[in-house]
Amino acid sequence: MSDTLRLGLKLLLITAIATFALALTQMITEEPIKVQAEKIGNETRATVLDGAEEFVPLETDNNKYPNIIEAHKGLKDGDIVGYVIKSFNNGYGGPIEVIVGIGQEGIITGVRISQHSETPGLGAKAQEPGFYEQYQGKPVSSQLANDEINAITGATVTSNAVTGAVNYAIDYFSSELGSGGGR
Repeated sequence: MSDTLRLGLKLLLITAIATFALALTQMITEEPIKVQAEKIGNETRATVLDGAEEFVPLETDNNKYPNIIEAHKGLKDGDIVGYVIKSFNNGYGGPIEVIVGIGQEGIITGVRISQHSETPGLGAKAQEPGFYEQYQGKPVSSQLANDEINAITGATVTSNAVTGAVNYAIDYFSSELGSGGGR
């Protein structure tokens, strides 16, 4: 057997073993990763919807609501306490994902920025409590105007994008959940 053929067979064997090892590792870790991601998701949802102990995913129509990523019904002892809606809007540095909690009575219970690529030191300040806590307690009977929220100095685009993402969540709640939908 020639050296080239022997070398090729060795490389084939090494590649096959490495592929098998990677596939096995993926199979073993896939379920624990899903469980951990769901646990973290529920913890994040609980920060914007106080009192909810369980979160049930709701169907969302991406064609009708393209800026809604996901929605969950928050339950405590089987009763609905509110909804958690994850939406996005484009900021200065790209998409900003926002998680909005809305109580049964139509009041924003919390807002968190879950993902962004805004400028450190400017737009990234949207993740600070001094900014996102401004949304808490606002009614969802109508959209929020940009002037209802104190913008981050030097990051007006980011501030307006977060308010826009919150408004997408308000629209979804008002249209699909506020009058008994999703129950």
